[in-house]
Amino acid sequence: MPPKELSPRHAQMRIRIAQLAAQLMLEHGIRDYGLAKRKAARQLGAPESHSLPGNDEIEAALKAHQALYRPDEHKTILRALREQALAVLESFARFDPVLVGGVLNGTASRHSDIEIELYADSSKDFEHHLLNEGIAFKVKDRGGSQVYLLYAEPADVWVRILPPEGRHAAGRGRQDGPRRMNAKQLAALLQAEAAADPIDPT
Repeated sequence: MPPKELSPRHAQMRIRIAQLAAQLMLEHGIRDYGLAKRKAARQLGAPESHSLPGNDEIEAALKAHQALYRPDEHKTILRALREQALAVLESFARFDPVLVGGVLNGTASRHSDIEIELYADSSKDFEHHLLNEGIAFKVKDRGGSQVYLLYAEPADVWVRILPPEGRHAAGRGRQDGPRRMNAKQLAALLQAEAAADPIDPT
């Protein structure tokens, strides 16, 4: 929700920026929320430092846009990405991986990558696993921290390594929050979605 101190004019601009940022992300494959907000603000003639919406408002705008425009196509794309994400989680089971980001929260599009967090004693352990499995990867800087970009189809996979001491706390958090999900939870979600909305084979 916009802060109470915003005037009605600024609150309306905040909504417009969120809507345009969501459109830019979906149509042009922009993945960075901050970049999408700044581009939207410039296009609308709003100062970048004023009336910018939060990421939660962008997520809400993304979901609203996808529900309004081509909802069936979005469901198909999202299901394919989640099925791929489940296969990734299962292949990295020894590292207690969890799914995060747009594929989990439902804002993913055909431009989206899969985002995974997992726990390892060292990045070398994970690298050895990738090499043993013949998985091509590059080490990248993302948001000031080291992440792994894995080349895959239909979507590439971003993996962030977390220290193993956070494993138990994160496990508790996964039970009641939508921000991360393990393989068992994702499989249950896919099963429930398929039962509620089966894809017509014809």
